[in-house]
Amino acid sequence: IKRRFVEGYLMQKLFEVYVMNDQELSMLENRELCESMLALLPLYDVVIVVDYGHGMLVKEAIDLLCDQSRFLVVNAQANAGNRGFNSVSKYSRADYICIANHEIRLDARDRDGDLRRIMLDMARKLDCERLVVTQGKQGCICYHRDDGFFEVPAFANQVVDRIGIGDAFLSISSLYAAQGAPIEMLGFVGNVVGAEAVATVCNSTPIERVSLSKHIVSLLK
Repeated sequence: IKRRFVEGYLMQKLFEVYVMNDQELSMLENRELCESMLALLPLYDVVIVVDYGHGMLVKEAIDLLCDQSRFLVVNAQANAGNRGFNSVSKYSRADYICIANHEIRLDARDRDGDLRRIMLDMARKLDCERLVVTQGKQGCICYHRDDGFFEVPAFANQVVDRIGIGDAFLSISSLYAAQGAPIEMLGFVGNVVGAEAVATVCNSTPIERVSLSKHIVSLLK
């Protein structure tokens, strides 16, 4: 259970309380998970890993994801529940990585260094062709091995609640990445989705195809 305490007028999170068992899976549980994954992974064109660092994905499962996924998308989140121990570097490879600015800096142990250099280091280390780092109101910076870097501004005009914005960005941009879309397209559509998501409370309203398409068209006019 993750219970958030929110200030009602501005809808700002004050603090949150975690009630959970974040110990790693037992040997039996891990074996059952790996057996299930081994049967399922070959059936899918895209595997999206949203790793919150709460003990489910241990080394054997991660190695299986890296070895068996046709197209692997990875987001390893740094949050109050994992205290910085959860890092995308646990993965030996990825086809697309999407993480926040503070998460890639935490992984690199570099708070103030050049972000592009940090991204290049991570892309080489994980043999990753596509990498996007989200930066909140500063938009995002995208990297492709062949096309280099692109910066995309944020498009949000109304900020109601920031919870789940990174997950929304990841979900849509992963589909574009798997289809081989230009890297700047990942950042553009991802930031439009982020602008849609940040205008609602938590995940109360899903991203609709029609409204998203209209938003994209309005920005391109």
